[in-house]
Amino acid sequence: MEYAELEQLWKTYDSKLNHLERLNKRLMVETLSRKPQKRINWLQYKNYYGLIMAPIILIFALHPQIQAGSLDDAKFVAGIVLLLVLIGYNTWHFITMINKLKKVDLINDSVIKSADRLNDYKSRFIARFKSVYVSMPVTLAGVLLIAWEDLHFGQNLYILIIFLSLFTVIWGNKQLQVFKKRMNKLVHDINELNEYKE
Repeated sequence: MEYAELEQLWKTYDSKLNHLERLNKRLMVETLSRKPQKRINWLQYKNYYGLIMAPIILIFALHPQIQAGSLDDAKFVAGIVLLLVLIGYNTWHFITMINKLKKVDLINDSVIKSADRLNDYKSRFIARFKSVYVSMPVTLAGVLLIAWEDLHFGQNLYILIIFLSLFTVIWGNKQLQVFKKRMNKLVHDINELNEYKE
């Protein structure tokens, strides 16, 4: 065998080896990205759930009051307007969050780009969470205004409103901490893909 033939054979094997190495890295990225992708899919599901269920729950919960309400009653109309504004805001929020998650592509994007997009999602979620301190009183006011005729204002109702408000704030803060921890874990898992990216 001549030197030129050996050199050509060496280049062929080197090319095949490089191709196998790239394929191996691609398979490693796909395998390692399954768990983070499942977490992203779960976040997508939660956003779709919130988009669909929030208006449905409000409609079913207030159906008797809405059916008995009158458009001549200013409190009823104000309650409906408040809830419609809230539903519109929530719809915009969930659609924005869904679109942010759709942009995350763990396989084709760089690790930095994927992590940046998830951090963008995280910051948007935290901003939305902070707006709950405004939207929850708006929701409560809307519900109270719609159900005004059926409510008997007294000590029990005030205690219930205070209890629900405190429970919502405490539970929400706990959920925010859990969310932050999960997002940090997700970003960490994505950063581990870095050594396998080309």
